[in-house]
Amino acid sequence: MNTIKTENYDNVLQTVRQWPPNRRFALVRDVINTLATEAFPSQSKRKTLKKALGLLATSRPAPSDAEIQQWLDEHRLEKYG
Repeated sequence: MNTIKTENYDNVLQTVRQWPPNRRFALVRDVINTLATEAFPSQSKRKTLKKALGLLATSRPAPSDAEIQQWLDEHRLEKYG
């Protein structure tokens, strides 16, 4: 850093040190937010719902309520005898 920028930085830092902690935290949060928008430009939203639904898709039809009840009964019989 050159001298002018260093002096400006030191002046800002000296001023900020006089602020109450909650105000300093707010400044830090705001500075980080400005960095986040520059470092990570808005990314296009992914179509994750379609992908998730695709992962769940099968070639078989969904089981009926009677089949599910039978599976639960079999599981309980195995578990509790």
